[in-house]
Amino acid sequence: MTSGEQTLELARQGAAECATRKVQAQRSALWAAYGDALGWISELTDAKGLVRRTGGAPLVEPIAWQRRIGGRGGVTVTLPQGCYSDDSQLRLATSRAIRSDGFDVEAFSKVELPVWLSYALGGGKGTTAAAQNLTKSSAVWYANRFKGWINSGGNGAAMRIQPHVWATRSPHDSATFLPDVVRNSICTHSHPTGLMGAVLHALTLAHAIAKGSPPSPDDIHSIAKEAARLPEIVAGDFNIANWRTAFENEAGAFEDAWASAVAELQRAIEIAGSCAAHGTGTERYAQVLSALELSHPKKRGSGMLTAVAAALLPWCEAQPEEGLGIAANAIGTDTDTIATMAGAIFGAVADCEPPVEVLDAGLFRSEASRLTDIAFDREAAPSHRYPDLIHWDAPKARADMLAGTDEGAMQVAGLGPAEPTADEVKAPAGKFAWRWVRLALGQTLLIKHRVPAPWQSAHSPKPPTSSQPTDADAENPNDIFANALDESPAAPTTQTQEKALDMQRALQYLNEHVDDDKCVGRAFRRVARRGTTEQILEFMAAYVRLINGGAKGPPAHLASERLKT
Repeated sequence: MTSGEQTLELARQGAAECATRKVQAQRSALWAAYGDALGWISELTDAKGLVRRTGGAPLVEPIAWQRRIGGRGGVTVTLPQGCYSDDSQLRLATSRAIRSDGFDVEAFSKVELPVWLSYALGGGKGTTAAAQNLTKSSAVWYANRFKGWINSGGNGAAMRIQPHVWATRSPHDSATFLPDVVRNSICTHSHPTGLMGAVLHALTLAHAIAKGSPPSPDDIHSIAKEAARLPEIVAGDFNIANWRTAFENEAGAFEDAWASAVAELQRAIEIAGSCAAHGTGTERYAQVLSALELSHPKKRGSGMLTAVAAALLPWCEAQPEEGLGIAANAIGTDTDTIATMAGAIFGAVADCEPPVEVLDAGLFRSEASRLTDIAFDREAAPSHRYPDLIHWDAPKARADMLAGTDEGAMQVAGLGPAEPTADEVKAPAGKFAWRWVRLALGQTLLIKHRVPAPWQSAHSPKPPTSSQPTDADAENPNDIFANALDESPAAPTTQTQEKALDMQRALQYLNEHVDDDKCVGRAFRRVARRGTTEQILEFMAAYVRLINGGAKGPPAHLASERLKT
């Protein structure tokens, strides 16, 4: 075979592998959303409550049902068939934040999480508190110190991290996706139990994709050994190191805490895995739940234990529709989260899509396809354009996320234009309402807003700078720092290599904004993320020189003075 023929054959094999992985990712996404939609109906209720929600019909597939949204001051709304909860909402948010140059954790933490508060369908206390704290301009993802942050061990991170696995070409190599899983998770969950749930679920999903079959109990034991290597895998990450320092200042040595979590995980796998060997699928799964005590209020939402249950469910019942039905009918457990995590594993090896289309099924398919294209370095659909974080502050009030434009249209802060799909439902007090809208990017939201509607009021709040282009758009003349991150012609654009940093422009931006602490802080984070060690040191030296009275001059003057070491 000639070299040309070899090149063509490799290209053919790559295309075939990409096509196969695309189907896996799409089915994984759809079955995950299906499990969420099904399990959400039985979440946080008892047998009588489930009868009220289903009208007495058995829970065998997603249906339209009613639920109170917004707490005591909220409203009761009808949720359409296939409507998904916060689990899948945050999975879509994660997916949007993954671009051709990698996971944009700053956009995820400062745009997606705060804006999600206004349309969340469910949501744990830890995730909600973390997202609320991130609305503060001073809060950063790698040191999000909300009240109780070191005790956040729930499954709010584990349920959303699947897109990081779909976006890697090498699911057999955990180093290609676990660092992003950790970056995502520590935005909201820092306790080793919550972090372990995310890591374990990512590894079990990656196993299913790589091997074409769900993991057995023996496989999960091996996966736990890989999870034990996490401190080694993320050791070189600057921002994760900052998070680790903050964690250790309050909770002690992370490696010791992680070793304890690994030991606890191994015990849980040993106990639960032995239960999954006998009886029908329902009986085996019930034994797993009993062994893990997942009906106990203190353990129901554990990130680690729900990840173990989700990993073992396909071992208890091999058929996805039946398996997710079993999880959804296990009243008293975290039905939707276990079902959605198991659904991702089921879907990665399934030979069909779910029997019922979930809400926004087309968006789940297109995002899974886009992530696969990113994994294989193919030309993907355009990534979402986030606001430039230099000029962005999320609205502090949830009811202000849906705003009006000068033309009287709707716009969701950070997420773009929206169109109404149903009339508003007003709260009893009349100050707030909820309305179904559909974003231009394809997602359906039930979102809170003020009364009168902001797009109808003469004094309506305009959307914050969410309408500004992202740092990928050089047409905004005021967006100077965005230009500092323009990609150079020779810069690599693979998933593992980020855009090249134009240091001259970065120093020019520093020169012009040195008196604005907020701009300097965000600028330094971007340089730290995308620059080389030498560039980081150069940027720091330039800043020190400027605040100590150094003259402001052309960026070339700054660039010519290297830090002496």
